[in-house]
Amino acid sequence: MKKVFFSLILFLFLFLFKTNIYAKEPAQVLIINQARGEECCSKGSFIYLKKQVEAHISKKIPAYFALRYDVLTNEEYVNYLKKYSNDYPELIKFGLLIEMTPQLIKTVGVSHNITVENWFEAQNAFTIGYSKDDSKKIVDYLFSVFFEKFGYYPNVTSAWMIDTNTLNYIHKEYGVKIQQITREQYGTDSYTLYGGPPHYPYPASSNWLFIPGYENDDPVLIVRQTVTDPLFNYGDNTSTFTSQPNDYMKNKKTFDYFKSLIDQTINQPDNQTGFAMLGLENSMDDNFQQEYIAQLELLGKRNSEGLIKFVSIDELLAFWKQNKISVYFGKNLVNNLDWQAFWITTPFYRVRLIKKNDDILITDLRLYDKNYSDPYNNYEAKKSGYWIVPYLINGSFSYYDSAQKQSQIKNISNLPDAGYGLFDIKKDFEIDPNAIILPKIYDQKSLKINSFNDRIEISYSKSSKEKLKIAFYDQRIQLTPSNKNEIIYKIYDKNLSPIKFVKKPTGFNLNWVIDNVSAVGLTNRCANNTCEIYFQIKPELISKIRNEQYPFLFPEPINKKIDLKKSLFYPHNQYAVAGRNPVRIILSGRDIYNLPVIISSSIRVFTSAPVKKTIVMQNPANQFVQYVDIYSDKPKKYSVSIKLNEDLEFKLNKFIYFAPNCKKQIRYCLTRPVEAYWYLISFISDKTRK
Repeated sequence: MKKVFFSLILFLFLFLFKTNIYAKEPAQVLIINQARGEECCSKGSFIYLKKQVEAHISKKIPAYFALRYDVLTNEEYVNYLKKYSNDYPELIKFGLLIEMTPQLIKTVGVSHNITVENWFEAQNAFTIGYSKDDSKKIVDYLFSVFFEKFGYYPNVTSAWMIDTNTLNYIHKEYGVKIQQITREQYGTDSYTLYGGPPHYPYPASSNWLFIPGYENDDPVLIVRQTVTDPLFNYGDNTSTFTSQPNDYMKNKKTFDYFKSLIDQTINQPDNQTGFAMLGLENSMDDNFQQEYIAQLELLGKRNSEGLIKFVSIDELLAFWKQNKISVYFGKNLVNNLDWQAFWITTPFYRVRLIKKNDDILITDLRLYDKNYSDPYNNYEAKKSGYWIVPYLINGSFSYYDSAQKQSQIKNISNLPDAGYGLFDIKKDFEIDPNAIILPKIYDQKSLKINSFNDRIEISYSKSSKEKLKIAFYDQRIQLTPSNKNEIIYKIYDKNLSPIKFVKKPTGFNLNWVIDNVSAVGLTNRCANNTCEIYFQIKPELISKIRNEQYPFLFPEPINKKIDLKKSLFYPHNQYAVAGRNPVRIILSGRDIYNLPVIISSSIRVFTSAPVKKTIVMQNPANQFVQYVDIYSDKPKKYSVSIKLNEDLEFKLNKFIYFAPNCKKQIRYCLTRPVEAYWYLISFISDKTRK
């Protein structure tokens, strides 16, 4: 009888508290390929689209193809896709790519400044830059065209950003179940998504889709484009640490990197179910398309080994609505350094831990609240897109005053700023980041990760006698055994950071303060050999922070004051040939935080002597950059300055030179060696300038 009773108790304990008593489930894989037509704007290729379709069929790997408007209106594309979807309905499926093009906006009848040159910027390509009525008009038209072609509405949509009002509308009106957004990134391609759940699918909050909303009975499931490297994607500004061929091949990483990344992703610690979101646009070059087909080959092999499964939309929804606490773990796949990263995500926060040799640090901690509002619910993006979740620790940001250092660099070279600013984005492994420092690891082999129904637990030996357990519950973090002297907050930018540190007898507080009120807070309280970290949020203050505490949560570069010391004014070519080509000077306005500013005022150019003409133009692909082209028919050196309004003057800190054309004026150049030297420098610069 005692044996039966003991067995029953043991079974209940294992069943209720530990979730890895059975064989681990295969990792889930979802594939969404973005299919673009041939209007313009990252023009797609019909040949590459056919290659992708044929590869998925031959390898029996299902995929969604998210179709842009210029695919839906191209009969050759549509007829081909319909044929293979009818023949292979379980393999070839369709979604909708909600990405604006000039022709779409013209056809719908919406007034918006979208051109072939600027279409890709977030305020033009995505609904965040359009009014509620215009966004509704656009998506209604897109869904009607899709229905006309295929006879049903898609339940999968893709857009690197989409405002939450529009997503709620297409979910209710057309039955959209899954929305794909882009990965974690800062500033890439003019849009910033920083602080959301970094890897696994999650049900979207109805107030802001970038925040999980597990209380929502009928949510849209958010999936994030591509598999990101859990170690190196954070703080990266090279866009080279993902599973996409066009990313990792850019800095000469090979297929071995993808293989290691995908195997790591599907083989997560303990009983954590792996997930991989993959795909490739048909607008990418042929070498990337070939690499993608090789990726499918590997996925087919992993599927036959029982390590992954290709899941349906309904399976994904059912699974990830219930799985609320997750860990995404990664080792160093690039070099031999002993570095690791752990992302723990709950309905109420996300935290990043890094292991750097013997050190363990918390380098990112952000709080979630279902009442956070999307900044674009009642605002139309004017320039770029910004979803940034409030944080208490952001180890990828450096806020430091470097005016003296920057000035020295610019005086020596007069080249663009190379990162000497208040807002540098860096990998937390490359810098000494703001962080919460935890006890060092005593025994490397002791590091363990375990998943329970109510928590993720990381444990390791902190001495020869004690093992530290860090338990991540949904609304708190517990460290035991520990005391206040073992958990240390480190900050290098306390005068510039919005986060305020207060030491307490039992630990410390961190608070994001606005108007003397804590909007987001953390309390570390230690007692009885245990430390617990709790959180406090006033979500109604987040909009106020966005509006009043630029640039931390909403750094849109509109109507910002230009700072002379931070701005860039330098010659692209200091030497030119008189009567042939201009000297081009580049102007990029920056504000006091070294963030780019759009120059809206007129620019007046002044030279030390008359010139033939000056032309000022905006770089069509980058509104932050102005070109000042100066032409002269005579060999001469000039000093140059420009004025923006009456009180803002930029002076070029070196002369510009127009050389004689020594190829045609040999005798003139032989008698004027200094000017002949200008020609030589101009000739060499033309050959070597990138």
